[in-house]
Amino acid sequence: MNKLCKVLLIAISSRLFIIIVSILFTIIFSNQHVNFLNMFVKADSAFYLDIAKNGYPQGVPAPGSIMFTSSGSPVPDIIAYSQWAFFPLYSVSIFVAGFVFTAFLPAQQSFIIGGYIVRNASFLVATVLFYKITEKHFNPKIALASVVFFSFFVGGIFYSGGFSEALFMALSLGAFYFMEQNKLPVAMSLGFLASLTRSVGFLIFIPFIILALQQLKQHNKMQALKLAITSIIVALPYLLWNIVGYFITGLFPVQVIAHDSNWGIYPPLINQFSNYYVSPVLTAPAETFYITGLVIMLIPVAYFIIRIKSVFTVETKTLGYWVF
Repeated sequence: MNKLCKVLLIAISSRLFIIIVSILFTIIFSNQHVNFLNMFVKADSAFYLDIAKNGYPQGVPAPGSIMFTSSGSPVPDIIAYSQWAFFPLYSVSIFVAGFVFTAFLPAQQSFIIGGYIVRNASFLVATVLFYKITEKHFNPKIALASVVFFSFFVGGIFYSGGFSEALFMALSLGAFYFMEQNKLPVAMSLGFLASLTRSVGFLIFIPFIILALQQLKQHNKMQALKLAITSIIVALPYLLWNIVGYFITGLFPVQVIAHDSNWGIYPPLINQFSNYYVSPVLTAPAETFYITGLVIMLIPVAYFIIRIKSVFTVETKTLGYWVF
């Protein structure tokens, strides 16, 4: 069996494993009828489906206006426009993939099926690209082991859920892969699309700018300029989306993101060590969990800072995406 077949087998096995566990959990613990179509439609996936069906809310809300959730709880106008916190590409993708099914199925079911197609196809592409990049930096054995962790780690369930993570990973890894192949137009296009998929997508410009600085260090000014321009274009969707949102609704999408109601329960990282924005529902164990998670996330950041000089040396040939 060749390496690519092994990678795909691992990826497909992980998705089948998640489906089987989800079905068993539903039958044994929830005591509910298994609805395979809706099994992964959870939480924010409802927003993506709503956008695919109805588009984004338009018109400027009246100052101080109050809208209500399905449970009857009042929400301020800025939360009523919460669809704008979700960048458009994933919703557009599930609309395109599911449109053919609307000829014989309701729109909701059609776009759920479209989501299944987009997510699973994206995950397979992401896994192959992840393998190729890891193999280049290390060796085939480490790359294959990394694919196992990438596919089976606990958070990997989000690649199957009705979310944008799988598409985002495929586009991001594609941008990095083609950047290292020195195919900047392709890398730039994929990076631009990744930035249109998630609000944090603009951060993909970081490896591009690092490579630009490396090229500048090697006195390759023209290539450095191309990479710098590419990094700007890759980060551009974040600005464009906020401009579009403002002209349509009078609100910047970044405002909607910053005022997301979940922040009352899950405070932003910058507040993890303070009590300023911590909801009273958080217990000491929960706070410990959040702080521990933050420390774990800071480990690769600290490693990057320690090795920052080596990143920009002439001898550096690769970018170390495991750090990024």
